[in-house]
Amino acid sequence: MFAVVGGAIGLTGDLVSFFTELLTPPLLAGMFFVVAVVAAVLCWRKASGVNTADKDAIEAVVECPTCDAMRFGLFAALTFGVFMLVGQGQTVTETVGERLGLIQRDVAAISGNVQALTDMSQSQRIRSNPRQPEDFFANAWIYANIQRDQAKSHESMRALYERFGPRKLDAAELYFASGRDVRARNELLAEMERLAAEHEDATLLVVAARNAADPQRSRTLQQQARNMDPDMPFVWWDIQAMTARMGGARTDPASQTAMLREQVDALKAFIERIGNHPGGRYFYLPQYQPDHEMLARQNLTSMETTLQTYERMQRPRTP
Repeated sequence: MFAVVGGAIGLTGDLVSFFTELLTPPLLAGMFFVVAVVAAVLCWRKASGVNTADKDAIEAVVECPTCDAMRFGLFAALTFGVFMLVGQGQTVTETVGERLGLIQRDVAAISGNVQALTDMSQSQRIRSNPRQPEDFFANAWIYANIQRDQAKSHESMRALYERFGPRKLDAAELYFASGRDVRARNELLAEMERLAAEHEDATLLVVAARNAADPQRSRTLQQQARNMDPDMPFVWWDIQAMTARMGGARTDPASQTAMLREQVDALKAFIERIGNHPGGRYFYLPQYQPDHEMLARQNLTSMETTLQTYERMQRPRTP
C-alpha cells in the first residue's frame, strides 16, 4: 500500500512538474520531506505519552492521520528521489518527454532535409507519364544534359513535335542538337522544315537556318520563317546565324553597304518586336539565355557606325 501511495504521489508530481515551471521536482521532493518530518515529530510526541500496556491505545496511535501523513510524505519524497536519480536531476517523465521532444525535432529536421533533397532532385527526375509539352522537353533535357543519352533525348523531342508546336527556341535547338548525333544533317533539317509547316512553328526554321549547309539555304529558311511568323523577333535577327548569312556577301563597297543596311533594318525590326513581349516567351529555360535585346542594341550601334563609313566611301568626291 505504501508503495502504491508513493508511486501515485510521484506520478502526480511528475504530471505537475510537466505542466508548470514553478513546481520543480527538487522543490516537490523537499516539500514532501518537510511534511514527513513534521508529521513524524507530531507522531513521536503523541506516541511518547501512550500506555504501552494498552493495545487499543497503541493501535489508535499507529493508525492516526498524522502517522498516515508521515508515511505519505516519506514515501513521496523517496519516490521523487529515485525518479530524479534515474532521470539525472529530472524526473523520469520529464526526461522521457524531453527526449521525445528531441526525437520529434530530429524527425522534423530530417523530414525537412529529405524534402529539400526531393525538391533538388525533382528537376532531374524523368517524368514517367508526360502529357504536356513541358514534360517532353524536361525529359529530353535530362536525357541530354544529365544522363548524356542523345538517342533518348531526341526520341522525347520527336514525341513532343509530333503532338505539339511549342514555339520555343530552346526546344528547337535541343531537337537539332540531340538529333544530330543520331541522324544525318540533311534528313534532320528536312524534317524540321516539315514540322515547322505542320505546326506553324517558326522557331524550327530559325534553328534550321543556323545549321544550313550554305548561306543561300540559310537565307531561304530565314525568309520562310519571316513569312510564317513576322511578329517573332528571332526571324529578323539571330545572333547565332549572322556568320552564315554574311558568308556569301561580296567584298565590294556597294555589296557591303547593301548587306549592312539589311542587317540594320533587321536589327531594328528585332528590337521593336522583342520589346513587346517578355524575354522568356520563346524559351522553356529563359534563365540560360543572354539578354538578346541588349546584344541587338550593341550590334545595331556597331553596324550603324560601319554603315555610315561605307556610305561616306561611296559618296562622290567634289573637286
